Amino acid sequence: MSELFLRQQFPIFYQQNDGSPWLYFDNGATTQKPQSVIDTISCFYSQQNANVHRASHRVSADTTNAFEQVRKEVAALINASSEKEIIWTKGTTESINLLASVLAKGHVESGDEIVLSALEHHANIVPWQQIANELGLRIKVIPVNKDGVLQVANIKSLITNKTALVAVSHVSNALGNINPISHIIAHAKKHGALTLIDGAQAISHLPVDVQALDCDFYVFSGHKMFGPTGIGVLYGRQVLLDGLPPYQTGGEMIEKVSFSGTTFQGLPFKFEAGTPNIAGVLGLGAAVSFLKAHQSSIHEQEQALYTALVTGLRSISGIRLWGDLENSVCVQSFTVDGINNQDLGLLLNEHNIAVRVGHHCAMPLMEALSIVGTVRVSLSGYNTLPEIHHFIDVLQGIVSSLRPETINASQDLASAAVVKSIAPQNEALNDKAFDFDTMPLALSIRQAKGWDETYRQIMLAGKQLHKLLPEDHIGQYEVMGCESQVWLKCVVRDNRLILAAHSPSKIVRGLLAIIFEPLARLTVRQIKQFSLHDYLDALGLGKHVSQSRGNGLQAVIEQIQQQVHSH
Repeated sequence: MSELFLRQQFPIFYQQNDGSPWLYFDNGATTQKPQSVIDTISCFYSQQNANVHRASHRVSADTTNAFEQVRKEVAALINASSEKEIIWTKGTTESINLLASVLAKGHVESGDEIVLSALEHHANIVPWQQIANELGLRIKVIPVNKDGVLQVANIKSLITNKTALVAVSHVSNALGNINPISHIIAHAKKHGALTLIDGAQAISHLPVDVQALDCDFYVFSGHKMFGPTGIGVLYGRQVLLDGLPPYQTGGEMIEKVSFSGTTFQGLPFKFEAGTPNIAGVLGLGAAVSFLKAHQSSIHEQEQALYTALVTGLRSISGIRLWGDLENSVCVQSFTVDGINNQDLGLLLNEHNIAVRVGHHCAMPLMEALSIVGTVRVSLSGYNTLPEIHHFIDVLQGIVSSLRPETINASQDLASAAVVKSIAPQNEALNDKAFDFDTMPLALSIRQAKGWDETYRQIMLAGKQLHKLLPEDHIGQYEVMGCESQVWLKCVVRDNRLILAAHSPSKIVRGLLAIIFEPLARLTVRQIKQFSLHDYLDALGLGKHVSQSRGNGLQAVIEQIQQQVHSH
């Protein structure tokens, strides 16, 4: 099967952005959907919409049969011993929260230990922290080495007779590592501990056999295996699920209700309160069929893609690859020496390349690696080798443009644009308040031809920012809500507005200098009326600033406005 045939099953790739191909390399966040999944969901709502399990009419009966058939297909996909072991949830996060909630009701007690790994997604950390705090449990963590690989040798000392549960990911969402879960499960079994495997990042890349793994619970989400959002799977051994209390109550999970008491249905309905996500389940069924039909081709393509990706990344000087490169799915996280991750992500987006930038909901891992985050490239079988080659070429150009020797942003220039008097007037803010001809930074942006020149001018503008001293890079001056860290000092002294700021992102430093320029020329009243959105649009920057980055800049503006108001 050609890579083109597989790609043609996904209608989203028929779209073009400004005549340029769209490279979607953020499959770890969610995968795209094949036409078969889209058609199945559409068919349900247009031809077979009815509730399940609750009516005797034909449409309901047909829908119920299709709904429960998917449960059998999912059980077969992961080799569960019975479809009763498949519980529908909203996703991996709810599956883990469900287990944490029901296990807290008498199945763990004070003094018990829960073992996690340093690689875990927040969704497999925080629920266990919550019950640990409530019940007096202890959490222990399997560490990683300097590259982000689990230190398996520590497992024997961490998993003991006090361990009630071991909860680890099959594949790291942040780094792509395939973890040695069989080894971990086997050791947990020796000590009678329950095992939960987070399979969200594994299910579309690896064959999963829960009986061969011998795990007690396995959880994953539909939207990361070509299915719809809002549907997830909790697998659990039938004997264990039978002994756990319900998570929620109401609807089909109830067998009999009276005011003297209530009895509940057996598996799987005991854990499925209320009307289920019927369209999501049917869409998941179509995704399972698609995955099974094309699994070998997908895996073969992913291996070729990953090899090309790693080879290309290694050709770029100063790049650091994180994770277990010899034992990974087609996910690769990297950083580049001296270059901010957010800047890389923004400039890749300007080339219609979608990657994930940040901590990837794995803050403890980033702390263990002594980094703030990475750029993550996560691939799927519908990606192509030409896309990889194009990405490497674009990334090489971006890295070269961001090198310190290309743009020197270390100068400490306190220009008239960032330190100005505040006139004691009360004029209303209007278009005439901005004389762009007398604002050099703004004028350079308005006159720039194309994004490349605009970006260059933003970088140069960052040299005009009044530099905040390193000792002021502390919580007191940090602006919360920014995509990249920003520290800001804003004071009014002798009718002068004094602004000094810093961000690790060169682009953010440039944007700060650009928005500080008009603020320094406005009256107190005008500063209070200043609209960041309108100003960025007037400069032509609105379309280039993401919502998250725009929210961060707005937080800076609001902090300045508050300071001026208090003065």
